Amino acid sequence: MKKFVLLVLLALVAAPPVAWKVQKNRMANVTVLDASVFDEQRTHHAGLIWMMEHMRIRTSRGTAYGLDDYFGYFPFSSDKVRRLERDSLDDTDLLYITDAGGVWSSDMERFGVLRDVERDVIVHTGFSTREINTIIDYINAGGLAIGEALLFYAEHEGGIRYRNLLEEAFGVEWTGWIGGWFKDLNSIRELPFWVRTLYKRSTGQRWSYQGPGVIFIRPGSGDFIVLTPGIELREPRPEIVISRRVGPLAERVESGVPLWGWFEVVDAGVVGDVQAVIRLQLTGVGESALADKGLVASFPAIVSQRVGKNTYYLATDMSKVPTWLGPAQVKWMPEIRGRLAKLLEKQISGEHHFWRFYMPFLRNILDELAR
Repeated sequence: MKKFVLLVLLALVAAPPVAWKVQKNRMANVTVLDASVFDEQRTHHAGLIWMMEHMRIRTSRGTAYGLDDYFGYFPFSSDKVRRLERDSLDDTDLLYITDAGGVWSSDMERFGVLRDVERDVIVHTGFSTREINTIIDYINAGGLAIGEALLFYAEHEGGIRYRNLLEEAFGVEWTGWIGGWFKDLNSIRELPFWVRTLYKRSTGQRWSYQGPGVIFIRPGSGDFIVLTPGIELREPRPEIVISRRVGPLAERVESGVPLWGWFEVVDAGVVGDVQAVIRLQLTGVGESALADKGLVASFPAIVSQRVGKNTYYLATDMSKVPTWLGPAQVKWMPEIRGRLAKLLEKQISGEHHFWRFYMPFLRNILDELAR
């Protein structure tokens, strides 16, 4: 009996890796842009690479994707920067811009307008004007593209004019506001120090917030809003709620997942189709605080285009990996991690958001794409 039980346990352990290995390889040419790589973790595109390996997606040459398969900044390379060229997208099936914030000398001060100039200097900007033109030409030609926050807030060459061109290409309009949810507003590991600096400049007061909360910042004006549970927030976490369950949001993607990380407040343009929204549950005090600045409790999280262009704009920091991913060469791993996500969310912020919303969404995109 003991031998039988042991054999069953061994079979259960061995089955997922074996099931993954017997799958056939699939092919898709995916081009990744990540202008904000600071270390070897590649946290903004590691999840994409992990999912492509899990799905056994290979390049047209038959090779697997790796963490160094991207255009952007390479902090430990002698060349430092790999720029997107005109011919880089010739055979591309999907262009994915996972992060455009650029690289600053301080990990905690990536957003150039808000930097403390005495402590931080720019190392690598977002995208060059040539890269932006290449991106726009690809999108205008009907190429599939995904862009993520904070694409419009990034320090690109060409300034506002080229930011506006990117907005038009993705069918959205940036309001000038960025925001974020933080598990502990008093933690220097979670909340960048420039937030405290900007708050003091804007209000004349020292930062004294603790515990979870949501902040809104409009860099151009210095406007600042802090929302905390029980005062401005009826529920401590904003949620991502699916508004149209079509296309990549049709299967396995959970609605109402708690938000994690940074976001941009955007409006859908004339051709933009809002697929999901960020929703805050506010008290009367919270509604007044946002209304005073021209903001509301719900705004786009995913905007798509299907007429003339084939794009998705993710207005939240969805792709950033919150924790250890685990082995990709295991069948059903996303489902296993997804079931654990709710249990781990209190300990590791972002687990639920990453495994129950972002990864199924990404998998559905790749399923449509890979052959």
